[in-house]
Amino acid sequence: MKLKLFNLNTMRTKFFIALFVFMLLAAFSVAFAQQVSDSTPKRAKPTEFVIFPWGPMPSDPASGQWGDIADVNAMMKDLYDCGFNTSGFTHVQNLQHIRNNHLAGILFGLPVRETSQEKADKAVQKFLEPITDPEDRKAVFAVYLRDEPNAALFPTLNVWSEAVKKQGIMPYINLFPDYASAEQLGAKDYQEHLDKYVETCKPPYISYDNYSLFDNGTFDEDRFYGNMESVRKKSLEADIPFWNVILSNAHFHYAEPSDATLAVQVYSTLAYGGKGIGYFTYYTPQVGNYRLAPIDRFGYRTKTWEMMRNINLQVHSLSRFYCELKSVNVFHAGGKVPRNGQGIESAKFVESVGGGSLLFGEFVHPPDERPFVLVVNKSLKASSPIHVAFKGGGKVMMVSSFSGKIVPFTGEQRWLAPGCGVLLTVN
Repeated sequence: MKLKLFNLNTMRTKFFIALFVFMLLAAFSVAFAQQVSDSTPKRAKPTEFVIFPWGPMPSDPASGQWGDIADVNAMMKDLYDCGFNTSGFTHVQNLQHIRNNHLAGILFGLPVRETSQEKADKAVQKFLEPITDPEDRKAVFAVYLRDEPNAALFPTLNVWSEAVKKQGIMPYINLFPDYASAEQLGAKDYQEHLDKYVETCKPPYISYDNYSLFDNGTFDEDRFYGNMESVRKKSLEADIPFWNVILSNAHFHYAEPSDATLAVQVYSTLAYGGKGIGYFTYYTPQVGNYRLAPIDRFGYRTKTWEMMRNINLQVHSLSRFYCELKSVNVFHAGGKVPRNGQGIESAKFVESVGGGSLLFGEFVHPPDERPFVLVVNKSLKASSPIHVAFKGGGKVMMVSSFSGKIVPFTGEQRWLAPGCGVLLTVN
């Protein structure tokens, strides 16, 4: 009888062939997963670009069997899924859920009132005492202090701000828009209000709100951009970033959210060099004619939720480049120049433009001084093909708001939807 050295029909041979195929497939899967991971845009950290829902979060949705959100953990996961990197104003006991869902937290509930620095320091220490896990402590991004304070409150807020900063945490204060009255501001005008705030409170950033979208699709550019011009100027002067709290629900005579209204507010903030977006609101208040925030009064997602996720994920895609850019100029072209704004004659990098009523934010990339320009289609109704030529020439490229990669700005890439923006550079 002859001895067969290699027989495909033996069980042992079949086993080794199967094992070899499995190892090949495993190696391919790892390589493919690594390739996908390398090409998938990473999310911006709150310290790079903060995206947060403005307002207190529901304390215990489970007690009322609240719509799509079963409990606090599901509430935090819902925020992450919508593209946020920071929670709304919430309580210390929710930090574990915040951390479990890759968010940072803005804590709420500190009793802010006139007091001495020593007493404020002790009050903040006591407020943070329940946080015993070092990882939970790392998840604290800021502590809420006050919304829209009169300038008379700035000395008191400075005391509490210092107490919070001593704990290695940022204080959160949000300012009035510039259409507030002199009585509300506690100053003769908005510029004095900003000056007093920065001088007295020494904030690590400027956060303010402005709602300039109204019924029948009206966008008040003077009101929206005029305010942002003032805040940007003060931000650059003080060398601190600014955050813009924008409209994301309908109430009073304010407009119902749409892809265009969310996009024009977010992309305009980017064009002006902002480093944060707050949405007023994420949860629909149970009063008056408030409606169409991403989560309705019963805890269910509205159509606004998907629109907000879309624009938030675009910000994350752009953040790979955007977060490293330095804002050097802003101008408007192809339409009216809003209050306090400039026209194309101020352009530093752009030679010529075409394509409707546009906003341009000009930036440099500090490591190599490469120019970048963020273009925004300010129309809320009409798409537009965009033409931009850089001074000095060069092939115009764009940062994809979906992949985060630099690709040619040609053909159909030149079309901008209503309110949307594109980040351009040159080879």
